[in-house]
Amino acid sequence: MGTTTRLITYEDSLTMPENRFEEIVHGESRIMPPAIKNHDYLIRKLSKVLDRQLDGGEYEVLSQGTGLGIERVPLTYRIPDLTVFCTEALCQDRAHTARNDPYIWTVPELIVECLSPSNRKGSIQELLADYARIAVPEIWLLDPGPPQFTCYRYESGALKQWMTTETGRVTPLLLPNVIVNLADLWEAFGV
Repeated sequence: MGTTTRLITYEDSLTMPENRFEEIVHGESRIMPPAIKNHDYLIRKLSKVLDRQLDGGEYEVLSQGTGLGIERVPLTYRIPDLTVFCTEALCQDRAHTARNDPYIWTVPELIVECLSPSNRKGSIQELLADYARIAVPEIWLLDPGPPQFTCYRYESGALKQWMTTETGRVTPLLLPNVIVNLADLWEAFGV
């Protein structure tokens, strides 16, 4: 006799305790180990760079802790390391979701994930597939060891690898006034 696991529904998730190390993927809870401190330093550095260059109120930079809704059935939400949203899109999300809804259901302009040796978020391909389902325009994967920046852009219904580099300056597709020096990020990580 087999054991069946009951999938977590959206309604179930509203009554669950908050856990910043948990994602629900296809109705199953996934507890992630905490990121190493250098991972946090890198994301914090990038957040400061983006905040400084996007200082105008048109965009919001959110990092580590925001549940990004992918789909309600089966419930899937991810916790990206960093997201950039249009402020207006966040206002509309708040206006169209319940007060107790912990997830953001609007698509960000940019998602950034810092990879870790423990592969704390599981399969990169599964993670990219989840983000492709909501048509995120651009995803940056930062792999500090050895340093590598990989950019994926959404086109023709899929996320496609657009660029891979170790050094230089990069600019997000939808944020043309932003310039990020990769050397500064690797330095924040301690590379």
